[in-house]
Amino acid sequence: QIAQKDEQIAQKDEEISELQSNSEAKVTALSGEVSALKSTVSEKDEQIAQKDEEISELQSNSEAKVTALSGEVSALKSTVSEKDEQIAQKDEQIAQKDEEISELQSNSEAKVTALSGEVSDHKSNVSEKGEQIDQKDEEIS
Repeated sequence: QIAQKDEQIAQKDEEISELQSNSEAKVTALSGEVSALKSTVSEKDEQIAQKDEEISELQSNSEAKVTALSGEVSALKSTVSEKDEQIAQKDEQIAQKDEEISELQSNSEAKVTALSGEVSDHKSNVSEKGEQIDQKDEEIS
């Protein structure tokens, strides 16, 4: 019986040895997998960091562009306001010139009418004077 028990113990030792060997092989294989996964995770972390950097750069550039465009828009709005003011002033000047033209036309027409009357009066005077001269000529002859 002791020999049998010794044999069982030897068998159990062999089983333990096999299990330890299998276990160590599995641990070694899993360690390799874990190491590979850690490496992959590190690579992914680097890629994420790069993407974060790219995003940060894009946001910064975008904000700079928005700021620049806002400045341009403000400048253009200001220019448009100035041009609107200039147009309003020009409209006022045009209205004033229209009034001046209207006044000048009115005055001109009144002067022409007055001068036409004077010319007519003078023609009549000249005519009368001509008649007087003719009479005087007759008296002399």
